[in-house]
Amino acid sequence: MALLFFAPMVASAEEPVVMNPPKSFIPVVRPHQAPRAWLGLQVAKPDQTITAQLPSLPPGIGFVVKSIDGDGPAEKAGLANYDLIWKLDEQLLVNESQLATLLRLYKPGEEIAIHGFRGGKHQEFKLKLGEMPASTNNFSSSVIENALMPGDPIGPMRVVNVAEKSASFSHESGRASIRRDGEIVKVKIENPKGEMIFESDFAKDENFNRVPELWRRRIEVLNRTLDQTLSGNMIPNRQPRPRVIPPPEPSKLSQNQ
Repeated sequence: MALLFFAPMVASAEEPVVMNPPKSFIPVVRPHQAPRAWLGLQVAKPDQTITAQLPSLPPGIGFVVKSIDGDGPAEKAGLANYDLIWKLDEQLLVNESQLATLLRLYKPGEEIAIHGFRGGKHQEFKLKLGEMPASTNNFSSSVIENALMPGDPIGPMRVVNVAEKSASFSHESGRASIRRDGEIVKVKIENPKGEMIFESDFAKDENFNRVPELWRRRIEVLNRTLDQTLSGNMIPNRQPRPRVIPPPEPSKLSQNQ
């Protein structure tokens, strides 16, 4: 069985038909999602009055901390309002979409290093990522998907085939696919002409540093998507909705009789 992920999602023409159901019949779908890593802070891009005081900060890099969530990971690590953060581990922080994408690659409980400035002096904060509360949504799914895996807005972005334990991603820059074979992850990447540009096997827990840089993050997320799907933690974003057909008007019933 293959699960298709579309952007945007389009209603199916084969949705179930229900004849005049009571209101209590209409289901409320609450999809289960894998836990997401949580920093516990909100950020904004700094203006020139701030960056001008930090000549060592690369142009266009970094965020100012706008607020800290009480008893969250950032507060426990010692971060405070108006700190300027510019690097997560070894990744320079460019914009919100990229930061959201980076967080998607981590799991709650993992430890990271946040590099920043306070009062013009360099600071390093060791932070243990938390699990994002259900009521919190710092970064929308659309921001993450568009940043990491841009695609044709009317076509499938990713296909996950549960039966074959495989997943693929297609884009104008080429096509990538992964397949699980026991403890081995088989990775293939083709250019837009269908020519192979990378093919290799990886151990299940091995990193993907050998994958070309342009595709590395995409492969990591594709692999995580497959893991979540196979473990039952991911379902399609949109469930079929019952189509309600109202009963005929009494006047029309009498005419038909």
